Amino acid sequence: MNFGKSLAELRKKHKYTQKEVSEHLGISRAAWSHYENNRRFPDYMTLRSIADFFKVKIDELVSSGEGGDH
Repeated sequence: MNFGKSLAELRKKHKYTQKEVSEHLGISRAAWSHYENNRRFPDYMTLRSIADFFKVKIDELVSSGEGGDH
């Protein structure tokens, strides 16, 4: 599973919309969409905020299993 798909599944598991997550993180909804679609990768501070928001470790976000892009 790739990074973007992991983010999307995590967001859906917690029943958040892209808008809700992006507002909480202080980023645009478009930026969040780019992360979920593997068009961009967040900087370290944003990555840390994402991990804190979903209460997971950064390693869990970026180590996306076999075939992961990041």
